[in-house]
Amino acid sequence: MPQATMFSILMILINKRQVSRDYLAERFSVSKRTISRYLNALEDAGVPIVSTPGRHGGVALAQDYVIDKAYLSEAETSRLKNALEITACEFADGVNMSLIEKLETVSKLRERDDYAIKQDGLLIDCEYGQAETLKPQIRTLSYAIEHNRAVEIKYADARGTVSYRTVEPYTLVFKAGAWYLYAMCKLRGDFRLFKLSRISDLRKTSKGFTRLESRLAEKLELEFYNEIYIDLELEFFPSVTDDIIDWLGISAVTERGTKLVASAEVPLTERLVKRILSFGSSVKVLQPPMLREQIRSESQRLYDIYKE
Repeated sequence: MPQATMFSILMILINKRQVSRDYLAERFSVSKRTISRYLNALEDAGVPIVSTPGRHGGVALAQDYVIDKAYLSEAETSRLKNALEITACEFADGVNMSLIEKLETVSKLRERDDYAIKQDGLLIDCEYGQAETLKPQIRTLSYAIEHNRAVEIKYADARGTVSYRTVEPYTLVFKAGAWYLYAMCKLRGDFRLFKLSRISDLRKTSKGFTRLESRLAEKLELEFYNEIYIDLELEFFPSVTDDIIDWLGISAVTERGTKLVASAEVPLTERLVKRILSFGSSVKVLQPPMLREQIRSESQRLYDIYKE
């Protein structure tokens, strides 16, 4: 069933308040039976439609009905507002301005939702730690990605070099415990992964862009998968079981006598050493010996720093 037709019927009902099925059938060049199916579908979606019999009857919305914020996506709301603003001068009845005010209310209600990204197939709720501080960036970038709008950023790379760039955002990536933006960098003329924690002074622009083939999978493979992997074996206390499962997965955890052990294949990076040290004395590395030595050396350096 065409969603555009259903929405057009809803807009007519909001505008005219009451119309006949004959009017709607003629307006959309369909039968009255088809119009009845559209109206039934709207009712099933929660729209309260009131039917009045008789010569001067018809169908109308309940007097207290307002469009629910979940009925329209952010992109649909924006498109409708733009169309209504453009055509407002052609009508002297003020209906366009009334509809614009209603749509602005929908937008304000949506902004109150405490989610970084909320779509039909994706919901990300940032509630703690670094994710909470990145929420405004994620919101801004999610909007820019949806509307194909370039953004301006101040970026500090891994060497501490700071640069100002205009980038065309394609995808938000959560990988290896960190958020990244995959975007076309106008400064470099190529796609780049930007770590969100290194982005500051993020600003939306009015510059639109046309999407190209992004090769995201290829870029991720170059960035993340060209690494040395090791067979990691850990012994840990029950107090950190949930954290170990979140990291390595429940299938990695087994009981070995009275002890808990986790085994998994992981990339050998600086992040691995830092992650293991973050558990403190609750985790002990059993394998491989090389990693045990790295942990021992780093622990000794920490001890030397704090021994005085």
